[in-house]
Amino acid sequence: QGFVLWLLIGKFRRMAELEMGYWNIRGLGAPMRMILEYKEATYKDSQFDSFEGWFGGRKPEILSKNPLANLPYFIDGDICVCQTNAVFGYMGDKFGLNGDDPRAKLRNSELLCEVMDVRNGMIDVVYPFRNVCRSSDEFKEKAGKLCDAPPLKKFEAMLDFHGGDWFVSGTGPCT
Repeated sequence: QGFVLWLLIGKFRRMAELEMGYWNIRGLGAPMRMILEYKEATYKDSQFDSFEGWFGGRKPEILSKNPLANLPYFIDGDICVCQTNAVFGYMGDKFGLNGDDPRAKLRNSELLCEVMDVRNGMIDVVYPFRNVCRSSDEFKEKAGKLCDAPPLKKFEAMLDFHGGDWFVSGTGPCT
């Protein structure tokens, strides 16, 4: 009985050491938070609402753990992962969300890159600081082209190709 309690306490300590850091917006941090919530992980959600809070606060500490310090980051005990897709890959391995076999893991990695391409295309359409769309007509035209573009059709093709409700794994979601 004491051994079981010791195991549970050890598991709680390991889970309590998780930290995810990103700006105080949904952005790239939202799907990471969703993964952590889906897996019911205990974690610290570090959200930065100013450049000073990040660059003058937490970033120097992250640099001591990883020279590629950037937002988002994910800390798991003494492991510090930076860069979006690297964080997704690590979380997938940690939480069993990277596919059931090497082929599924490869497809998951491919899809992460494809999703980033779609995200970057959407950024060019919707963020006003990019000064890409100067009118609602221009927005409709560019958004329509993006939605009809190959990346979204590729996702449909992946579902058809692998036959199922999941892009990568037959048993459930992946990162």
